[in-house]
Amino acid sequence: MSHVFPPPLDRSYLVEDGRVRTRSLEAHVVDHCNLTCAECCSLSPHLPRWFVDPAALARDLDQARQVLAPRVFKLVGGEPLLHPEIVDLVRIAKRSRIAPRVSITTNGLLLGRALDALWELVDAMTISVYPEPKIERARIEARAALFGVDINWKEQTHFVLMNRARPCTDPAENAAIYDGCWIRERCHMIRDGRFYMCTRPPHFTSLHRGALDFTGDGIPLDAGVEQLLAYLERPEPLQACAHCHGGSAPTAPHRLLTRTELVRR
Repeated sequence: MSHVFPPPLDRSYLVEDGRVRTRSLEAHVVDHCNLTCAECCSLSPHLPRWFVDPAALARDLDQARQVLAPRVFKLVGGEPLLHPEIVDLVRIAKRSRIAPRVSITTNGLLLGRALDALWELVDAMTISVYPEPKIERARIEARAALFGVDINWKEQTHFVLMNRARPCTDPAENAAIYDGCWIRERCHMIRDGRFYMCTRPPHFTSLHRGALDFTGDGIPLDAGVEQLLAYLERPEPLQACAHCHGGSAPTAPHRLLTRTELVRR
């Protein structure tokens, strides 16, 4: 599968059988990662270790299924394979019937130790491929073929420069970033009983360790279909937009942060 960047915008949301039809929905099941990619959109190198509670994911999915009908549900991170209960998380996602397909987004480095049970449960995997470190594609493809898992190789030679050194105070610029950002329609996320059109607000909350709170950028999962639809179609930018250059910002070659860079932050 080839990826077009930036992807085309598509903000038409239909309500079918009492649920809002969306492209995808994701849950970040860990915040940390085994890589330190500069400009990570999830801010993983700078976030504390965190694992989702399987019971919390089950509750969120039970609520989400009442109002959302995504085509695919994604278990994301950080690196989701770091979660010690990743098999149970996939099982919970499948059992929820939130979407016809359940996928994992991973860097692939830990797939060599993945249990057969994981391969048996998951429908697809998106594997981010960086210039370094290398992964064994042939071995992964053979395993995927054995279990009938679709593999989407996502070449990531460059990362989008989304992160701001300081927040933008220009309302017009923040509105323009929000208006032109594809992330708000392709990276819908559930966390702690809330739905976010964008993954950045929950991660900004974690990044600032409580000094700044971005939970207002989301909406309660039990708000109802009408409120959810109004939220998705809102013209006003999110609070997080002031802290972000948006998904269509310029890119830079992929690189890993050094230990010194991580300590300085």
